[in-house]
Amino acid sequence: MVSKSIQVLFIRIYTIIKLNLIFWALAFAGVLVAGIGPSVLTVSELYYTHGFDYREITFRSAWSKFKTNFKKGNTIFWTFAAVEILLSYSLYMSVQLHGLIFIISDFVIIAILLLAICLFWYVMNIQSGFVINYPNSLKLALAHFFYNFFDNVKEIIALIIIIGVTYRYKGLILFASVSAMILITHAVGKNWLKHVDEVYK
Repeated sequence: MVSKSIQVLFIRIYTIIKLNLIFWALAFAGVLVAGIGPSVLTVSELYYTHGFDYREITFRSAWSKFKTNFKKGNTIFWTFAAVEILLSYSLYMSVQLHGLIFIISDFVIIAILLLAICLFWYVMNIQSGFVINYPNSLKLALAHFFYNFFDNVKEIIALIIIIGVTYRYKGLILFASVSAMILITHAVGKNWLKHVDEVYK
């Protein structure tokens, strides 16, 4: 029983590492600038399809999905990146100013920043589970955000923990951080995807 549990643990760790290495290989294939978005989407799809069955997760299938996801992945990633950059700059400018109205605006901007972060991961998750275009996946992601407040709390806390641990142990950037974020998002969004699937059957 103990040996079986240890085996399962090692398989899961190995799968996380394998997915993360595939992410970086594909991201660099797209020279990072054009590779990060489709790489996240590709790894998310691989995990959604195969779970921890590491034998089915191959670079050949990843490369095929990467080429298919190239345009959509970049559209999603750079849309959200532009929003995050704009909001971050607005927050930077807002904190330079004093007064109650600017304190309120800081909280509003932070809330929208967190919303955008959640929506990005939710959109990627929905794209992995359904054949759906970007606008409709964004609508479903928004519905998920307002459907269950605690899902958002779990998502944000998990992302903060992963970022914090990665900051402490830099090697995780190469071996686990991105795939861990994807796995967490799948765990958080599993019930929502099931709900959507049942509603639209």
